[in-house]
Amino acid sequence: MANELKELVVKGLISNYRNTSNYLVVSYQGIKALEFDQLRKDLRKKKICMEIVKNSLAVIAFKELGITGLVSMLIGPSAIVTGGDDPVVMAKETLEWSKKIPFLRLRGGFVDGTTVSVNDINDLAKLPAMPVLRTQIITGINAPIVGVASAFNAVLRSLATVFQAVKDKKEKSGV
Repeated sequence: MANELKELVVKGLISNYRNTSNYLVVSYQGIKALEFDQLRKDLRKKKICMEIVKNSLAVIAFKELGITGLVSMLIGPSAIVTGGDDPVVMAKETLEWSKKIPFLRLRGGFVDGTTVSVNDINDLAKLPAMPVLRTQIITGINAPIVGVASAFNAVLRSLATVFQAVKDKKEKSGV
């Protein structure tokens, strides 16, 4: 590959990866072309991109971006998985596909500024997706407030019942 072409490829990689904070590195050696195409199409539907990279050029791009933790993972045929706003979804989808296609193997990644191992990615995939997590947090915050509001309503109902009983008693006694 000519030096000018290599420089263009590196600039393209830097441009692609500059606006992304989550990357997974996978090995794809041995995957059939049809399986790989289906994998990439399915990921694309979920706004996740899998890009085959030339390791030496990806190393230059990642070093330029200050992401040196991925450099040691770029050995042998490699693809970079990026995209989506939620690293949990990206991890889940990649792991799901790695179970369907045994030749697709995770090597590690870089998630929100931290280099992660395969075990970390497995743990990440077990988390709920961001919208579900937000709902759980909001429900957790709301629960005590709802409890207090219910307690106040119960007290007010009790007071109303007492006042009604006093009123009924006074009406019966003619006061």
